[in-house]
Amino acid sequence: MQKTFQSDKYLPTNLFLWVTVIFLISTPFFTPNDQLDMIVPLIICLATAALLVWILLDTKYKINGSFLHYYSGPIRGKIDIFRITKITNHEGLFVGTTLKPALGTKGLIIHYSKFDDIYISPKNKQAFIDALLAVNPHIEVK
Repeated sequence: MQKTFQSDKYLPTNLFLWVTVIFLISTPFFTPNDQLDMIVPLIICLATAALLVWILLDTKYKINGSFLHYYSGPIRGKIDIFRITKITNHEGLFVGTTLKPALGTKGLIIHYSKFDDIYISPKNKQAFIDALLAVNPHIEVK
């Protein structure tokens, strides 16, 4: 059984990131073409834009067997669903030191192992929770 859940997207943050990408990509067009010392900054701008596009287009969560896989650009990982102890709702921009492979502000904090947690924001939170509970019905949902 494999299910994929897209990340919810907070519109102001999403717009800000896309405007930043457009600015970074347009930078080479406003730079003098005859200056070789601008190559490194241009490469940095284009690499940063590529990273932001990767995050914007590839933030999702997959439940595959007994593992929850999360993807957000280069941030990737998996969590054994049987190690998840609790799921709590969270609203707001700041989550503390929790890893946050998410684009939304109304998400879930998944507590697993003894001291680990992660913030994610699936579009359909209830279907996501139901899919986790189908694998591990002992997860506490708050």
